[in-house]
Amino acid sequence: MKLPDFDLLEPESVADACELLAGDPEGSVLMAGGTDVLVLLKERALDCRRLVSLGKIEALRRIELGEAGLTIGAMATVNQVARHAGIRESYPGIVDAAMSLAADQVRNLATVAGNLCMAVPSADMAPILLVHDAALRVASSHGERTVPLRELFVGPRETVLAAGDVVVAIVVPPAGPAEGSASLRHGGRASLSLPVASAAAWLRLEGGVCAEARIALGAVAPTPLLVPEADDIVAGCELMPEVLAAAGAAARAAAKPIDDMRGSKGFRFELVDVLTRRVLTTAAERAGGR
Repeated sequence: MKLPDFDLLEPESVADACELLAGDPEGSVLMAGGTDVLVLLKERALDCRRLVSLGKIEALRRIELGEAGLTIGAMATVNQVARHAGIRESYPGIVDAAMSLAADQVRNLATVAGNLCMAVPSADMAPILLVHDAALRVASSHGERTVPLRELFVGPRETVLAAGDVVVAIVVPPAGPAEGSASLRHGGRASLSLPVASAAAWLRLEGGVCAEARIALGAVAPTPLLVPEADDIVAGCELMPEVLAAAGAAARAAAKPIDDMRGSKGFRFELVDVLTRRVLTTAAERAGGR
């Protein structure tokens, strides 16, 4: 299908991008890797008079890892994240999620920021970054602000971001020595279909006991969601089978899945239970191994 007519604009700085968007916020579409946006344009699902590409802003491709934590630039690709040695060492759950997203060719173009900003309920990167308590640095013609990821999603393909906003980076807090995370999804053919359900967990151990935990789900509600009820069950406990079972049941109760061509509501409920127990187990193993 042929792309619609639009003006292609390629700013070379974030300030220029913000200025361009401010000139026609409702008719402008922001593009990072383009793996979602170009498909939507072909399907005439976006009203686009001006396509503003971030591809020439080299500063947005940076990945920085240090004492302050992890910063993933808005143009950093999923494969850059998946192959980054420091991320593989300190944030293995983020690598789990990155490697589950589409095929290698797509990961070479798709950005982590774009995956979040499209705000689809099944976004692969959303649950793991939610449990890592990530935030977005967002610029506009009015200045820069921080948006916690837990506040980003409003509904399917809806976020709190305004039409003139530019996500500059994703910021993830530092990883501690007794922390672990994991992400897991169930789909059709591995990496080539959207997940039927996904789950992620982050936890911190103290003396073999889970001192703190966060659990999130994807593809089983209108938005990716945190499950504080499951967090409360796990915190303060050793991860014995009965604790894992209770956490899985709490996650299942929080899910709001639908029936669609990829899976039934009943199947998704079962997946949430199983995936929650598995990501908690893997996260605990990784925390103990640090």
